[in-house]
Amino acid sequence: MAGDALASAVTLVDGLVVIGGGLAGAHSLFLPRLVEEMNRPFGRVSGPDLDRMEVRAFNLEDKGELAEFVAGGTREITVPYSHQKITYDPLKRIGVGVTRLGTTKAVAIGAYALALARIDGVPATD
Repeated sequence: MAGDALASAVTLVDGLVVIGGGLAGAHSLFLPRLVEEMNRPFGRVSGPDLDRMEVRAFNLEDKGELAEFVAGGTREITVPYSHQKITYDPLKRIGVGVTRLGTTKAVAIGAYALALARIDGVPATD
């Protein structure tokens, strides 16, 4: 159920999924299955399955998946109507990992960074 809920949630935001709190310590028990559920397509009665998400979820706690996430699918393509070539990465992806700092420290660091930005006169983006 958590994988299904996260798959729905990541369609609304562009960012990483970070598991924190008490769940972070038990990530080895559920994270592989959670990411598998996020990547599972919707089955249909007739016709081919439909992708649940536009992106592919990667378990960042798995070394193999982390390497694939970082490498992406980079390739070189030619810009239409020119001879110029650019590097392009068509692999749309989202990472799922666990917190290293803990929720309390992460919130404190974020609040501190926001306070410093406001002192320096940086406009609020929150």
